[in-house]
Amino acid sequence: MKIALDAMGGDLAPHAIVEGAVMAARELGVEVILVGDREVVAHELKGLKADGLPITIEHASEVVAMDDSPIESVMAKPNSSINAGFDLIRRGAAQAFVSAGNSGAMMTSAIMNLGTLPGVDRPAIASLIPSANEFTLLIDVGANTDVKALNLVQFAVMGSVYMRRVRQIARPRVGILSNGEEDSKGTELTRAAAAMLRELAADIDYAGYVEGRDINRGRVDVVVTDGFTGNVALKSLEGFSSFLLGNLRELFVGSVRGRLAYLAIGKYLKLMRSRLDPSEYGGAPLLGINGVAIIAHGSSNPWAIRNAVRAAANEGLINRVNGEIIEVLGRTASSPGKPAGKGLRAILIRMRDRLHLAHKEGEARHNKDGEASRKAAPETRSAAEVPPRESRRTGALSSSMISPPTASNGATPEIEVAPVRRAEPANHQNGVVGERAKDNQSSDQHSKQESPTEKEKPAPGTKSDPA
Repeated sequence: MKIALDAMGGDLAPHAIVEGAVMAARELGVEVILVGDREVVAHELKGLKADGLPITIEHASEVVAMDDSPIESVMAKPNSSINAGFDLIRRGAAQAFVSAGNSGAMMTSAIMNLGTLPGVDRPAIASLIPSANEFTLLIDVGANTDVKALNLVQFAVMGSVYMRRVRQIARPRVGILSNGEEDSKGTELTRAAAAMLRELAADIDYAGYVEGRDINRGRVDVVVTDGFTGNVALKSLEGFSSFLLGNLRELFVGSVRGRLAYLAIGKYLKLMRSRLDPSEYGGAPLLGINGVAIIAHGSSNPWAIRNAVRAAANEGLINRVNGEIIEVLGRTASSPGKPAGKGLRAILIRMRDRLHLAHKEGEARHNKDGEASRKAAPETRSAAEVPPRESRRTGALSSSMISPPTASNGATPEIEVAPVRRAEPANHQNGVVGERAKDNQSSDQHSKQESPTEKEKPAPGTKSDPA
């Protein structure tokens, strides 16, 4: 099995990544393809005694930084190690991809190169959290900072299927992360998602809202939230685990009695440390894409990278998870899929097509499309003839949306505008706006009846003439 590994992604890249790759190739028996600058990666391999190991290098001349904008970086750096890694999967040269780099760029590139599973609008990162029930799955932990209620429902389906397949839980209990257990708590987003999940009782065992403290208590098996909240929760849990382990170490090594006590319980402390240490789990799967991708922690050390490769090596299991996700979403879909050409997924697919085209070809196609749209535009249309929803059919601004219509001779056509009666100023001091409006309206009608128009005025010298 071939695993592509981003050698340039992460806070400790490339040294920690390459060292982790050597450990994985030596201990797990998998072939690792290191994706990155060939000279830099080769230099790192020289000092690690990697001769004879199943490790190859795929050259990628560009790097996506951790603070780069996901979409802009993927488009501006087509030869980045992240794009190259997913391209290996797309071409069948690798079965999975692992990266400790920019998670937003990972999701964007995955959608552009591999696409999403049928029925999935947004992929999500799923992380296993130690809990009273051994593990709780927290989804999403960073891929999507802004979501809709339907996205949370899809996250719930993907998380439930993952726990059923990977953790062998027959009917995982699912909860939505909120600021209280009562149904009245939360936001409009969480309340809408909760209402939708209650309608899916046949496939989802929805247990209601859960609070942050319930993640480790094991009240539910899957905790669903948006990527922003999930990432904050994950980092908080990791920070407290590190704080706890550090204080325990100081407690035992700070005195003779502490060292003696450690001899008695040291084995159990090591077990606890292995459960709480994020590096033991390596990385989290990006669920919902048409392939296998593992996102490792940005500060991953060599041991964490080794374990992330181990998680990716279970590619067959993740593919079975993907198959069941498609099946369940097909049953629970309450509306037909999005029409082609709309939504984030379609936008990124179009961006992918642009990414793989030469600059000249893209320029020619752009000019051709622009000329065709100008020919297809109507020559003269009044404002009243334009349907109110027509402008929503395209995502691009056309000339008719930002300038007045013109006739074929270049002149601006006249548009009839209904006369508008100027409203009388409201008397805000007396607070009788409604009454004033009625009085003004009645007086206008009265004066209209009594005052003759220019055509109806009698000729001078008649009785009705005041002269």
